Amino acid sequence: MSETRLDRVFTFGDQLSFLIPHEWIEADEESNAYLYHAPHADSGWLRVSLITVKDLKTSCRDRLLGFLKERARKESGELYESGENIVVAWERPSEQDGVLLYLYWWSVGHCHGSSLAREAMFSYTILRERRDDPDTQSTVSLIAELVANSRFTEPKIV
Repeated sequence: MSETRLDRVFTFGDQLSFLIPHEWIEADEESNAYLYHAPHADSGWLRVSLITVKDLKTSCRDRLLGFLKERARKESGELYESGENIVVAWERPSEQDGVLLYLYWWSVGHCHGSSLAREAMFSYTILRERRDDPDTQSTVSLIAELVANSRFTEPKIV
């Protein structure tokens, strides 16, 4: 098995960073999300968006955990912790313009102090026919590990 070289990307004004395979490139995407893929890919697109919640009325961790537990229940997903991050992972088939797709999702939550939480939403979209391909499954496993270990930068207090 060969070792994958990884690069750290910084997104959303450096509020979030995570690793991706070195050869992947960033694609043009709307301003509220980032999109990455292998060059010349016709399957395998990683998209990320970021949500910030301020002024939480209860403990940040308790509220975030409750929110992510509900998401895990709703999506029939798996809830787990990775360092200081709380992660929900799920998957589902989809279709767009007649093309059969399969999406893998990760919601990665992180608290900053007692009153600010961030949630990074990652999705990895593949052609459904490639779901059982060993290379695809290997990439999905790698992405799951990489996004669970995302880094959330502490906010700057002005």
